[in-house]
Amino acid sequence: MNVAFVLYPRALITGISLPVEMLTSAAILRDRKLQKEAPLNIRLIAATHESPPLTGGLTLQPDMTFADNFNADIIVLPPMWGNPLSALKQTPGLTQWLIDNYQRSCQIIATGTGVVWPAQAGLLDNQVATTHWYYYDKFAARYPKIKLNRQASITAADGIYCTASINSQAEMLLYLITENFGQRIASIIETQYGHEVSRTSQQPFYQIGGQLQFDESIALAQDWMKRNLALSMTSQTIANQCGLPLRTFNRKFKEQVGQTPHQYLQQQRINTAQQLLRDFSMSIQDVAEQVGYKDSYLFSVRFKQICQITPSEYRHMVKAKIYNASA
Repeated sequence: MNVAFVLYPRALITGISLPVEMLTSAAILRDRKLQKEAPLNIRLIAATHESPPLTGGLTLQPDMTFADNFNADIIVLPPMWGNPLSALKQTPGLTQWLIDNYQRSCQIIATGTGVVWPAQAGLLDNQVATTHWYYYDKFAARYPKIKLNRQASITAADGIYCTASINSQAEMLLYLITENFGQRIASIIETQYGHEVSRTSQQPFYQIGGQLQFDESIALAQDWMKRNLALSMTSQTIANQCGLPLRTFNRKFKEQVGQTPHQYLQQQRINTAQQLLRDFSMSIQDVAEQVGYKDSYLFSVRFKQICQITPSEYRHMVKAKIYNASA
């Protein structure tokens, strides 16, 4: 996997350092054979080989420029401090470089004010996007063709992921780690970087994989499912809650969320179970019942299918980390 982190004036170093650490940690948890066969290559790319003025007075030395040949699979655009317009003027070649890479099916992750780069390149025209809350009005005025969603923390549009904050960026990275390295490794990374990744802050609009992702009825269904995880429910039950025929509901949900209602429900139940195992001294049976499983054995089976470890092993791993951190 080739990952390019772009450097430009006023970029926040935390928007680079945290995802680099998460990706690097995930890569080294793989089997050594996989590490050799599909190495993780991370590069810092800028307009020139000189470090642009970043925030905090720190510098990062670029590995290459936009003119160099690097076939990135993922491009990460960190947020900027303050108004991003000066960076647009001081970074020639970046928008065309983005266009060229995107046309090769490269994925783009832009955070906060860093969303101006794919916006300026025209890659988000007629697409849904988000940005940092303080820049909403200026962004909407400057890019009227973009469907700005002010409630979403993460949006996805044809391989371009916009995240509103550093925390949302960490959630997005966790998703990509799951997709590329598997759920077992993602669970470990979530544990190690748990203070950066806050799943509980997700809006009901947080959906990976859709286009126009903000249908009110589907958002209502997601919210209802999250608030009623302990209940036994079917797709028909959920469809009734949002007032849609079952077939229409299933189709719209899959289109907008990227998962079936059943898959989404199971993932939300396991996410909540992880939080309960992490933060409360509840028995496995009690955790199972809180998230809709009357049978603790079935709960353990489902948990291991998704997380690759049992609930007991997950709790032990989390508690060991907390103990070591406080020692």
